[in-house]
Amino acid sequence: MPNKSTNKIQDSHQNDNTLRLGVRELDALLDKIEQIRPSMDNPDRNFVRWNLRIVRVDLTIEHQTGSKVVLPVATRNISRGGIAVLHSSFVYPNSRCHVGAVLEGGHKLDIKGTVKRCDHIGGKVHELGIKFDNEISTKDILGLDPMQEAYSLERIDPKSLQGNILIINESEFDQQIMLKLLEETELSIAVAENSETAIKRAQKKGCELILLDIQVGSETASDILLELRAQGIDAPVLIMASDSSAPVRDELRMAGASGLISKPLTKDRIHQALAEFLMVDGSTGPIYSTLENTDPAYDLLGKFLSNLSRTILTLETGLRESDKDACLTICRSLASSAASLGYTPIGELAVHADRALSNGNGVRDAAADIRRLIIACRRVKAKPASAA
Repeated sequence: MPNKSTNKIQDSHQNDNTLRLGVRELDALLDKIEQIRPSMDNPDRNFVRWNLRIVRVDLTIEHQTGSKVVLPVATRNISRGGIAVLHSSFVYPNSRCHVGAVLEGGHKLDIKGTVKRCDHIGGKVHELGIKFDNEISTKDILGLDPMQEAYSLERIDPKSLQGNILIINESEFDQQIMLKLLEETELSIAVAENSETAIKRAQKKGCELILLDIQVGSETASDILLELRAQGIDAPVLIMASDSSAPVRDELRMAGASGLISKPLTKDRIHQALAEFLMVDGSTGPIYSTLENTDPAYDLLGKFLSNLSRTILTLETGLRESDKDACLTICRSLASSAASLGYTPIGELAVHADRALSNGNGVRDAAADIRRLIIACRRVKAKPASAA
C-alpha cells in the first residue's frame, strides 16, 4: 500500500528542529514510532496517509491572545486533509496554525489548519495532528504515480462515482465481473470486446475514463492505446494487468496509459482508482458559481456559460492535436475568467494545467492536468451555490 515518500527541506540548518534531530536520527525515531502506531489503511479514513519525513517545516501557532510563535518541527506523514508533525512540547488542541516549507523540486507547503490532537509519544517527543482548512493535492506534493497504484483517496462512496466509462475486455465473463464490481456506482458503463468497437462507442457517446485489459485477443494494451489516441480519444486509460513490474509500467506509460490496476481486481481498489480520475481531486457533482446575484460580475455568467461548450471543444482539440499554444490560451483564459465569476475550482485547475504546459516539453506532459480541467468544466452548472 502506501509507499514511503521522503522529502528533504532545502535548508542548510538541517538540525534546526525543536527535537534537535538530523536526518538519520529522525528516520530512526519515525521507524520506531511506525512499529508502535503504524499508519495503516483504515476503512473509516477518507484520505490515504503518506510518509513524509522532513527534518524541518515551520509551524506557526496562533495563540488566543493574538500572538504567534514559529516552531521548527519535523514531519511524519501527510494526507489530503492533514499532516502529522513532531515537536518537543505540548501544544493545545484547537490552536490555529500554519505550515510552511519549500520542498525539493520547488513544491511549497503553505497551508492553514487547526491542531486537532497532541499525543505524548515518549520523553519530550509529542506528535501533533493538524487538520487543513482546505484539502491539498498530495499528488502534486509527493509526485504520486497512478502507474504504481498510488492514490490519495482511501474511502470512496460508490454513489460519488459518476460519468461515462468504457470497459475494453474480450472476455464476456470478465466484463460481467467488472459490471458487478461497479454496480453500486452511478456510472454509465459501456463495454467493448476489441479496439474497433471501443473506438466506435467512445466516439459516439464519449467517455471520461477507459478501463483496458492488458491483452484483448491478439491486441496488446499498448497497441490499443496507440490506436485510441490516433483516433482522437483522449480519455484517461487505466490498464488492468497481472504483471505490474517496472518494465511493463514503462512500456504502458510510453504508450500513453494513465494508470494501472493490478489483478485480481477488488471492488474497493477499483473504486479508489476510478475516483482518482473521475472525482477531480476529491470532488464530484455540479460546480456552481459562488457569486451572489448582487455582484457586478453576475451578469457575465450567462455569456461565460454559453461559451463554455465551445471552450471545452477547443481545449479537447488542442489536446488531441498537441497544440500547446491553443491549450495555453484556453487555460489562461479560464484561470482568469472562471475564478472571477465564482468558479474557483475551474480557475485552480486551469492554473495547474497552465503551469504543467509551461514547465513541460509539450502537451503530452500536461495531458493529465488538461483532462482534469475538461472534466471539471463539464460539471459547471448555471445555478449559483447561494441559490442551490
